[in-house]
This record gives sequence, structure tokens and C-alpha cells, in this order.
Amino acid sequence: METKATVAITRCQEYDPKQVYQAVKTSLEQVDGIHKLLSNGKKKVLLKPNLLSASLGPERAVNTHPVVVRALVDFFQKEGGAEVYIGDSCGSLRSGSTNKAFKVTRLDEVAQETGAHWINFDQDKHIEIKKTNGATLPTFKMAGIVKDADLVVSIPKLKTHGLTKYTGAIKNTLGVIPANGKKNVHVQAPKPSVFARALVDIYEEVKPHLTVMDAIVGMEGNGPNAGDPRKVGLIIAGRDGVALDVVASKIIGYEPMSIPTTQYAWERGLGVGELSKIRVLGAEIKEVAIPDFKRSSSFAQDFALNFLPGAVFAKFFDISTTATSSVCESNCTRCYACVKNCPVGAMSTVEGRVVVDKEKCIGCYCCDEVCDYKAIEMKRSPMGEVFVGIAKFLRIEKT
Repeated sequence: METKATVAITRCQEYDPKQVYQAVKTSLEQVDGIHKLLSNGKKKVLLKPNLLSASLGPERAVNTHPVVVRALVDFFQKEGGAEVYIGDSCGSLRSGSTNKAFKVTRLDEVAQETGAHWINFDQDKHIEIKKTNGATLPTFKMAGIVKDADLVVSIPKLKTHGLTKYTGAIKNTLGVIPANGKKNVHVQAPKPSVFARALVDIYEEVKPHLTVMDAIVGMEGNGPNAGDPRKVGLIIAGRDGVALDVVASKIIGYEPMSIPTTQYAWERGLGVGELSKIRVLGAEIKEVAIPDFKRSSSFAQDFALNFLPGAVFAKFFDISTTATSSVCESNCTRCYACVKNCPVGAMSTVEGRVVVDKEKCIGCYCCDEVCDYKAIEMKRSPMGEVFVGIAKFLRIEKT
């Protein structure tokens, strides 16, 4: 067996600072070439957490936990004498959301206590990326610090996702696009398979040098914002983000190639997508696997992937996952975050109530991602419901 990537799995049961630091250090010391990354003088290290919500604290398992970020700041400062930056752009597009997310996650305390620099990607200098070779996103803007840093470290949270099934190393790079730029990604890539390819375009440009996943407490069910916290008890690290996504998704019960971002990144040669070619160090996958990890309620993709030829898979994936937004009035607090976040203006207010124009809705889950009150319900198309029924009958799709 030819091994092309290494992924380290380290047990860590609690967000105790000492335990987390030791788990992060243990994981990183097993990663190929970590010391080489830190050699040759002082490094400018950018830590990119997942700051989706500007109002939910660490206990809700929506954002990367501050103790994990703190452990990485400490590691790079102590082990490499690095100048550390923490940066992101919040998933919510309300004014000031990114700075609010920085505070609600207590990362402002991490920066104050360690001297790490906070970079709000919405306010950072932006650079325009131009891609060729038929990219889904031929042009987009991203935070300049991403290209200025000597070392980019992605710190995703282990979660399910209504649109991409799972969110990890590849999906986390969407946050390098500032503010309304993320809306434009959804407009340019309105279908699930197209959106997955767009995420791979972004990942290809960022290509983090290292990924450290916060999987101590993940999110199952209707992720990435409205699901439920689930104890996983792991720190997962690797230099190959694609390989890390393969391992992490396998732990929570997915076949890695059923995750569209993983499949497309592997096909594009951006990382190792075959589990047999990944060297897993530390805990074994079978020892830490959670087969009953609840999946997002929006998917019958496994049916399409397992029973249809590759040439028509993407078409049926889009059909089976197409969903439109509905508002649960009893949960809605009328904060209107969903209205502000809708990239195509499908959501509006009528006499204070939030209403959805089904003809405009592209099923991008932007409203679901920013709703902190479980007031958004994504409902499948009739064809999607048929596929889900078949998948459940064949015991392919789990709920």
C-alpha cells in the first residue's frame, strides 16, 4: 500500500485547556513535516477557525471552540516562535457580525491573553483571484492575509451540513471570502453539486498548510447551525485537508466519496481521497467511530451515488437534494437574519412576518445557516422525497 497522507487522531474528552493543548501537541507532532513547517526563521501563522454564528456561544458547538484555538496559538508561539494571527469572516452578513462572533466565541480573550492578532476578513485588504480551466468560480475576492501568511492553519468544527452533508477542512475555506462575497458564491453556484465544486475552487486557492479539527464536541442532525451537540472526544490533524475530511467523515458514518466536496477535490488531485492510502496515527477509526451519528435530514445522495453511473450522478444529486426554505412561525423571533442573508432576495417581511418566495429560492441554506432559533425548515422537492423514500427502504439513507 502506497501511503500518501498522514492523519493523526488524538483522544480528548473535555475542553480543559491542559488536556486540549496536550492533544493538539500530540497530534501535530505526528503530522508529516510539522517541524519543517516551523523552521527557517520566524513565521507569520494565520489560524482560520469556523465562526458561523455571531450570537451562539461555544457550548452550542456551532463555532470552533476557543480552547482549541488557544492551544494552537500557544503551540505556534512556544514551538516555533511564530507571530500568530486569528482571522475569519462570519457566516452571518448582518453589520458587525464578524466582530460579534469574535467576542461571542471568546476569541477576543484568547487574543488579549496571548498577544495574537485579530484579523476581520471583512475589513482586511482584499485580493482578486482569477481562475482558469473552467472553474465554477472564475473570479472571487479573498482576504489578503491568506496570501501574506507563511503558514495557513484551518481549524474547522466537525459538523453535519444540510447542503454538503458534512463540513470540514474544505468547507471551512469559504470563510476566506469576505462579507457579501459569500452571497455571490451561492448565486453563481445555486445547485448542490455546483456549490460543492465552487468550494473546491476556493480550497484549491487557499490550500491550508495544516488542518486541525475541533471534534471534541461536534454537531449532528440538522447542521451546521440548527443541529445538536454530540460528544466525539477527538482532535484530528493533518497536512492534507482532503485526507482529513475522508477520515473525519468516516468516523461519523459517511462513506467519504458520498461527500461531494471530498469527491471533487480528490478528482482534481488536491489531496488523497482513498482511505487505503492514508496512514492514520493515534487512535484507530474503528475504535472511535460513531455509527449512529445523526445525519442532516436533507439527503438521499447516497442512493444516487451508489446506484447511478457517475455521468448522471451530479444531475440526480441536485434533484434529490433540492430543497426550499420554510419558516416555522412558532420559533421565529423576527430577528430577520435570514432576510439579510438571502443571496437572491427570496425572503422578505410582510406585516413583520418572514415569508419565502418559492420561485426565487435556490435552496442554498444561507438562511438555515444563520438562524439561531431553529425557525428555518428546508423542505425537499417531491422528487427528492421519492429518492429519500427509496434510499430508506433500501437502508442506504440513515436519519
